Amino acid sequence: MTPSNSSISAPAGVGLYGLPKNPLLLLVLPAMVFLLFSCGKDPESGATVELAASFEGSPAREDVVKANAAFEEGRYKDSLQLLHKVVSSGELTERQKKAMAGIVGRVLQAVHEDPQLSRDKQLHNMMQLLVLRTMGET
Repeated sequence: MTPSNSSISAPAGVGLYGLPKNPLLLLVLPAMVFLLFSCGKDPESGATVELAASFEGSPAREDVVKANAAFEEGRYKDSLQLLHKVVSSGELTERQKKAMAGIVGRVLQAVHEDPQLSRDKQLHNMMQLLVLRTMGET
């Protein structure tokens, strides 16, 4: 007796070979990995200092300083909103992209360590959008 191929089906939301059907997920995950590891530094060491330094002399510096302060106070959504504004204001240099990666890494760590933050879908969406904008994908 031969099993029928018609009885085999993938769970809802899963495509061929077990990959998610959502193409955005396939784009965002590699982008986040690229940003987190492209700088070659520990994302915890001086992320806010490097971010501020990378925007020295830039018109966006004031928003970066405000974003750093919000980050240090644990106001991650406020920090990400300000960083979205910075990224949307113009082209980033490689140094600025790497500094953004450091901040995203720090926010990811905070989310991972706090169960309440890890359930915050808006925060996750803001991080994903920031990564995409930093890489110039949106």
